[in-house]
Amino acid sequence: MRCFLALPLPDDLAAQLAGFAARLRVGRPVPEENIHLTLAFLEEQPVEALEDLNTELEVLRAPSIPVDLAGLTTMGGAVPSVLAIRAEGVDALHKQIAQAVRRAGITLPYRRFRGHVTLARLPRTPTADDLSALGRALEAHGAIRYPTVTLDTLSLYRSDLRPDGARYERLADYPLRG
Repeated sequence: MRCFLALPLPDDLAAQLAGFAARLRVGRPVPEENIHLTLAFLEEQPVEALEDLNTELEVLRAPSIPVDLAGLTTMGGAVPSVLAIRAEGVDALHKQIAQAVRRAGITLPYRRFRGHVTLARLPRTPTADDLSALGRALEAHGAIRYPTVTLDTLSLYRSDLRPDGARYERLADYPLRG
């Protein structure tokens, strides 16, 4: 099962971010129901490994965290694959989650963690118009900032890839309560 661990955002903030992404007219905006802050992408995992992870996460002691969403960025290398907003304040929780994942016997792929919320998926082979629209969005809104939000739930999601985009199903919630 293809899964990831993420912090769901409050509905009103997810709606604001989805609306903002749609107004940018860059790439394919992420639907409101798919907006979240990923802490660990687990790739394909057997059910048994996810059960072990569930055991680890049920005893996780982590406080709710204030998160600052500020500044547009691209991710994905020389040809960016996503437009995102940076998320500051989640590094310590990411490290704690990564340790729990490893204790459950799941190997995470090595990727430098950069807290972010994906706003839009960009074309694999962008045209000059795509790159121009991306440049305009970064120039006009690169310094965007949302009010600090306190997040108090970690969730395990299942991700099913479909031709029209990924579908996410929330499998379990783990309160962040220190």
